[in-house]
Amino acid sequence: MKKNYGMMALLALTLTMSACYNDDDLWNKVDELETKVEANAADIATLSALVDALNQGKIIVKTEQTENGYVLTFNDGSKVEVMNGKDGAPGKDGESGKNGDSFFTSVEEKGDLVIITLADGRVIELPKVTYRVLTFEDEDSKFGTFQITGYDSSSSSYYAKEVNSWNDLIDTPEYGGPLIYGDMGFYGDMRGCDYYWYDENNTFLASELPINYGTTVYWSGGHVVSNYASKDYTSYGTYMNQQTVYGAGQEYAVTKTGGYNGSANFAMHYGYKDNSPYNMTENLPYIYFKDNVCRVIDHMYVNNSCYAIACYMDGNGLTAKIGEEDWVKAVATGYDLNGNITGTSEFYLCNGPSKIITEWTKWDLSGLGKVWKVEFNITGSSDNGYGFSQPAYFAYDNVTVRFQ
Repeated sequence: MKKNYGMMALLALTLTMSACYNDDDLWNKVDELETKVEANAADIATLSALVDALNQGKIIVKTEQTENGYVLTFNDGSKVEVMNGKDGAPGKDGESGKNGDSFFTSVEEKGDLVIITLADGRVIELPKVTYRVLTFEDEDSKFGTFQITGYDSSSSSYYAKEVNSWNDLIDTPEYGGPLIYGDMGFYGDMRGCDYYWYDENNTFLASELPINYGTTVYWSGGHVVSNYASKDYTSYGTYMNQQTVYGAGQEYAVTKTGGYNGSANFAMHYGYKDNSPYNMTENLPYIYFKDNVCRVIDHMYVNNSCYAIACYMDGNGLTAKIGEEDWVKAVATGYDLNGNITGTSEFYLCNGPSKIITEWTKWDLSGLGKVWKVEFNITGSSDNGYGFSQPAYFAYDNVTVRFQ
């Protein structure tokens, strides 16, 4: 770099002594040298940012190729641009540039690493995030066969149901079905049911019905797999359709494409806790990593149930319809393996009658950090004198987990 400045000074002196000389070529050389100095300064800044990222344990979450090189986005939101050389195109599939001026000769993605090679042959390796997605679709299932207990109302006896696919976890009817309601828990031994799911060998996320009121039954909370969907929230907007997601163009129990991106299946959350003395829920519904490893849940897609939309829009015998100042939101709380809270995140399912979620919408959960378990609650402004009065349901799909 000092050499470049010395050359510029020499050229300036030559120009002073030769006033009548055609100096176009000389000034072009000066411009070229200045450009090289600026490019080197930019490369030094890039190199410094990459070293800092490595020292701070940052992870690349996105690698984007541009006309000028690569833009690397890290897990804290910061970005570094690795520029191509002047005449070449280093950074493209590991090919070196031709007579380029960049410090960098290549940027390659190999497995879970982004490998950056410098012009002098040194290499910087940065870890890259990969993603796995819980879709609830049969074609994506990787779990082994397991059994859950069902209840045969005709014989008043329990039976074991073999689960081989996500579809095996969809109950019928929606309300009072044998898999998620058992004997309803209203009488007898209060056995309830042992419904659960586990995305084994994929995201490793799992969920089971929480114990409330001395039993495990969906009316006391949980996350269950569903494929019920309808565009008619009036006809399918009662408690009998509590697993039905709203979707334009969906014919109830016919189309079965109500999940995210036109898929069939999704999960339906039910459950809430408030400060009302009438609500005695002990445990909120949750998802967790069954292999006891803490990971970042990047996001999921969320939609409203027909039951919730019907009550938001028209109310029912238990709640008034949503007013201009009313709102309903889902709250996610993350926990580590020691039970410490890692963070919270909120998502508005409804914010006044003109802002009601009616399509699959992304909920960013990355701010929770690395979690072992995430609890979900529903809260809102509606109160009928007995506490929160809107239906405490929301559908979710395509839960995306970071692996590194």
